[in-house]
Amino acid sequence: MSLLFCYLRIIFSKFSGGTMERVIFIFFLLTTTVYSQPLQKDMLVFADRRAAFMEKIHPNGIAIFPSKPIYLRNLDIEYPYRQESNFYYLSGFEEPESMLVINPSHPKYKYIMYVRKRDRRRETYDGPRAGVEGAMSTFKADTSLYIEDFNRTIFSFIRFDRPIYYTFGINPETDNLLRKRLVERRSGGNWAITDPAPFLDQMRLIKNDGDWKMGLKKAIDISVAAHLEAIKSVEPGMYEHEIQAVFEYVFRKNGSPRNGYNCIVGSGYNSTILHYNLNNKKIKDGDMVLMDCAAEYGYYSADITRTVPANGKFSTEQKEIYQIVLDAQSAAIKMVKPGIMKSELDKAINDILGKGLVKLGFIKDKEDYRMFSLHGYAHWIGLEVHDVGAYTQNGESVTLEPGMVFTVEPGLYVRTDVFEKMQERGYSKNEIAKIKSRLEKYMDIGVRIEDDIVVTESGFENLSKDVPREIAEIEKLMQSKGVGNLAISH
Repeated sequence: MSLLFCYLRIIFSKFSGGTMERVIFIFFLLTTTVYSQPLQKDMLVFADRRAAFMEKIHPNGIAIFPSKPIYLRNLDIEYPYRQESNFYYLSGFEEPESMLVINPSHPKYKYIMYVRKRDRRRETYDGPRAGVEGAMSTFKADTSLYIEDFNRTIFSFIRFDRPIYYTFGINPETDNLLRKRLVERRSGGNWAITDPAPFLDQMRLIKNDGDWKMGLKKAIDISVAAHLEAIKSVEPGMYEHEIQAVFEYVFRKNGSPRNGYNCIVGSGYNSTILHYNLNNKKIKDGDMVLMDCAAEYGYYSADITRTVPANGKFSTEQKEIYQIVLDAQSAAIKMVKPGIMKSELDKAINDILGKGLVKLGFIKDKEDYRMFSLHGYAHWIGLEVHDVGAYTQNGESVTLEPGMVFTVEPGLYVRTDVFEKMQERGYSKNEIAKIKSRLEKYMDIGVRIEDDIVVTESGFENLSKDVPREIAEIEKLMQSKGVGNLAISH
């Protein structure tokens, strides 16, 4: 485009008063086909989702979805923008300052998009906008209006007897508008406002071909590639942020525009901090290095964790802790199939962790495993790293169904504050002293192993299985060098 721009400048150099620039801008508008986000091409996936959503809500209802606001990081620098997940799920549209209206009962305009106007100056700074034409031609809106007209026109769709679907808490400006017009002015009508999120949560919980096509498997594959490169790169003397850089290089190299979440690279004591992300410590010989990092692609996030020895060889103590966690994870993964309660996986993990810790002499009773295992063992993944969807139903654990995608991630963390927990659980001073002596060689070892699992019709598939988990496989991989070991001149 830069060569074309120079060529046009020569052709139109005789124009003055800004005419040449206007001609070039018009030419640009006519020739460009790339709107705000070139990643997704199959708009039928989003159309299918809208149709499924319309089937779930009241046929006379109207659903309003606001875009995520833009937030300033400091002064005039904005945080990188990411669209609100349900908004994107239904539209594929990434631009801010926009609104979706889903209106099932209208004979012609069931799907309306409010978008920003085309603006030559802002598009010079920020890139192309879809405008109302793009909203209809590319994003398949039945009609499109300017966002400036939303306040004036939206209430023409709302009658007293129409159920309204809207999620408060996403966009404060829209919240205030609807609250003033529909909630605080009760004398003007009696509108029922329902949160549409539960309908979409259920849709998003069961993944289908559209989710895989739009990027979920790609996000996991990119994350697998990054973990392989990071494991090969780990060595004493590096800083944690250097390993983070390996992850993020592989992410961006393979088309991931951003991390699925803040990258966790914790060595030594930091491996026992669950959501540590300062990543500023120098890795020492003898440290365990816990790496919980994954990519986002097509708005889908993976979530993978591996824990490796900094020097490439597990010590006896590191092996013992690691093997307990690995055995627990492997047992739980093998149980995955349709019809089993998710809580059964948790019970299996708890049992193996508890028995392993008793055998090591860390606890008296296997039910005391909680002093070393500090978190839950599974969560859904999708458009959020901790994705939407219920974990219980009618007071009982949810039953696994084909299409559910979730993590299995047991962990054990040996921290000095465990002795306070022992006191709270009634351990005597003598018992604590004996265990303290035993734990000395294990202190500051944190291990978590996490994989992404999909429930299939006949069982499961481990989507991140290509990242080694077995001790011997990890040690073998760490004999190779990774991109993080390349010398870079200063």
